[in-house]
Amino acid sequence: MAARKEPMKIVYGPIISPCLGKAIAVDPIGRHPKACSFNCVYCRLGSHGIMLHERAVFIEDDIMLEQIGECEHGDDCCGVLFKGTGDPFLASNIFSAARKIKEASSKKVGVMTNCSLLGQPEVLKELDAFDVIIVKLDAATEGTFQMVNRPHPSISFSDVLSGIREARLSFHGSFRMRVTLVRENLHEMGEISRICREMCPDYLYLNLPELCDPSHQVSKREAQAAWEKFNDIPCISQSDM
Repeated sequence: MAARKEPMKIVYGPIISPCLGKAIAVDPIGRHPKACSFNCVYCRLGSHGIMLHERAVFIEDDIMLEQIGECEHGDDCCGVLFKGTGDPFLASNIFSAARKIKEASSKKVGVMTNCSLLGQPEVLKELDAFDVIIVKLDAATEGTFQMVNRPHPSISFSDVLSGIREARLSFHGSFRMRVTLVRENLHEMGEISRICREMCPDYLYLNLPELCDPSHQVSKREAQAAWEKFNDIPCISQSDM
């Protein structure tokens, strides 16, 4: 897929990021409707978009770096976080962009991923381009994975779980996890917490979606009961962010 010649604004912020503090957010996909390997039921961008599982250059490095440079000069900006309109690892040039940011600045660089590509050898070997990675885990079984994350047909839950395990072993930076609670995965919180415990993340972020259909949302009482299953893992809940 060819890079877009005149991309939309792909850098925004500063945002308050629980993993990097005051940070610049970078979207290396830059598409509306979204282009992603998942179509999660709680996605803030809605359900419309393109389902992809092949990596490509969407936005050239120099365009990303130019927009980042315009935003990150403040002394109170602590880092750069890749996230946005699709899994950041779909952008095949994300690692070169991350390294160029680190060469030009002492700020930390993080990435938030849905893990659909995390197990690919070309991704695993480049993870140390980042200081922080945040991996998403919203299910403990294939059925719930399909129901909540609605992945590209080529992606299985076992592949995602294997990718998380491999990344945990090979990545030398701060490894963090993120769990989003919805009606469809409420019954699996005990097993999801067991998997998180197995991965020993440095931090775990517990999230409730804000901009999804109310039919997917849970009550405060249900959320509190679910979060108690994670009590022995270093956690930051949505109320702490």
